[in-house]
Amino acid sequence: MMILDTQGQPFDLGLTLKAGQAFRWRKEKGSDGWWNGVISGQLVRIRQHNDGGDLEFEGAPGPEGYVGELLHRYFRLDDPIAEIYQSISGNETMEGLVRRYHGLRLLRQEPWECLISYICSATNSVGRISESMENLSKRWGREVRLDDCVRHTFPAAMDLAGADVSELNREIKGIPDLGPRVKAASQEVCDGNLDFTALSENLSSQDVVRELKTLNGVGDKISHCVALFSLDKLDAFPVDRHIARGLAQVMRTEMGFSGSRKQAQDYFGAYAGYAGQFIFHHYRTESG
Repeated sequence: MMILDTQGQPFDLGLTLKAGQAFRWRKEKGSDGWWNGVISGQLVRIRQHNDGGDLEFEGAPGPEGYVGELLHRYFRLDDPIAEIYQSISGNETMEGLVRRYHGLRLLRQEPWECLISYICSATNSVGRISESMENLSKRWGREVRLDDCVRHTFPAAMDLAGADVSELNREIKGIPDLGPRVKAASQEVCDGNLDFTALSENLSSQDVVRELKTLNGVGDKISHCVALFSLDKLDAFPVDRHIARGLAQVMRTEMGFSGSRKQAQDYFGAYAGYAGQFIFHHYRTESG
């Protein structure tokens, strides 16, 4: 077992993994707080010591030192979290949400898997998205083992691009045209038309959103999710029904704003995406 030092930062593992950002983490039953998931081809088991303490983990097939570096990046332990929390606590409601969900962090996901997961999110619940992602992984991914734990890596773009649409539709739980959307996005990656590194390093969040929206079936919400959760665009601001309802409370009541995405981004600034995640998690949880 290895320890990932959180350096005393606010970090709540369970809260972060359950907050509807990523869809392939599983809480192990009767395991004293262990979770397992697959990140960039590595099967990881992880739990948190005490309340907000350091993280204990093991991983395979890579060496534990490599897995530790991967987790440090994935959990965004390089973020200036105290500065972020202070920045988004600009009114009484947000201050209360940050206090209530102290330790909630954004994740830095692998962009390819993140894109497909949010394409699969169309008209779907978190549970059905998770099922779809697991089905795709079992059908086209590679088996990875860690003791008695067996999972599958997420498929490569070439595997999904070469899949039959009817097979994709069968594995994806959602509206019938999700299969063609996944296949089209996969082909764009295979053809070199979608360069995630260039999107992350060279473009603003607005330009990233614009580029992603050229993909079949990718609109504002999906493009903002991918920009925020995998491409380091922390000012990106996905809006769904939970966030729309939350903005009506957070902004309209206290500041007289209409609660639009543009107004939210202008108000919260460089860390708008963090604010949006707190709002999303709260109002999704409150609505059941």
